[in-house]
Amino acid sequence: AMIKYNEAQSIKSTYEHIVKRLKEERVGFDNQLAAMERTVQAKQRDYEELLLLSGDASHARDVAQQNLHAVRCDYEEKRAGREGDLRERHPFVKIR
Repeated sequence: AMIKYNEAQSIKSTYEHIVKRLKEERVGFDNQLAAMERTVQAKQRDYEELLLLSGDASHARDVAQQNLHAVRCDYEEKRAGREGDLRERHPFVKIR
């Protein structure tokens, strides 16, 4: 009977030790989970901010492309006008 009692005490001690370690690990896992949740929230805020920046950058690019197109059109128009003036004056220059 004493052997069975000692064996039962040993098994009980082993299980108590296992339970103690699992409780300690649970605290660690809870802390890790909380840290991961904070990280996810921070990443979500970063993502939302990047979406806004992306929209702003896209709009700025579109405006810059419109301005570039307008400037190119103006340049081509003025260049065509200068070429026309030169063609008109070219015969007069040859005469002199």
